[in-house]
Amino acid sequence: MRKDELDINNADDAKKIAKGCAKNDRYYQHILYSQTFKQMMGVCLRYSSNSEEAMDFVQDGYVKVFERIDSYQMSGSLVLWIKRIIVNNLVDSLRKTSKFHFSDIDEEKIDESYDADEELDRIARKERSADRIVELLQELSPVYRAVFNMYVVDELPHNEIAERLGISVGTSKSNLAKAKQRLRQMYINKYGEDE
Repeated sequence: MRKDELDINNADDAKKIAKGCAKNDRYYQHILYSQTFKQMMGVCLRYSSNSEEAMDFVQDGYVKVFERIDSYQMSGSLVLWIKRIIVNNLVDSLRKTSKFHFSDIDEEKIDESYDADEELDRIARKERSADRIVELLQELSPVYRAVFNMYVVDELPHNEIAERLGISVGTSKSNLAKAKQRLRQMYINKYGEDE
């Protein structure tokens, strides 16, 4: 097999790519970057308010990936390891820039008159709605966007979200509920409830 046929999603190839990157081999770094960039840009777009901010997160994230590649244990998905490094880096960046302003459940009453999960699922099943929801995510505050993505998309439990963001589990839950409510309301305001 030629080196240019390496596939990062193949476990043996991923090990070769990781080992090459650990030796600062530009060829392997190029393979890693080119085969994961689109997916990581998508991840960063979900957490960002615009594409420029997402690109900054991607670039900073890959710097961390290449700095830490020698800590990859050669087991499990290399792509998931890269994603974890990039998400952790962007969350750290958002926390450092003071863009996170959490609200506790006591500060603001959550409207529990409807099931936000069920309502968002109903909206997302409509044609073109999932793309619209992703677009609206960029309009949420950084904290709501981060908690929503970590819980709904990245499927992290509230205790892990709380630990990563330095908040309580209750604060994580309340910010998720508020994010879902805001998304639903923004969707209705922009596209109508029964479009």
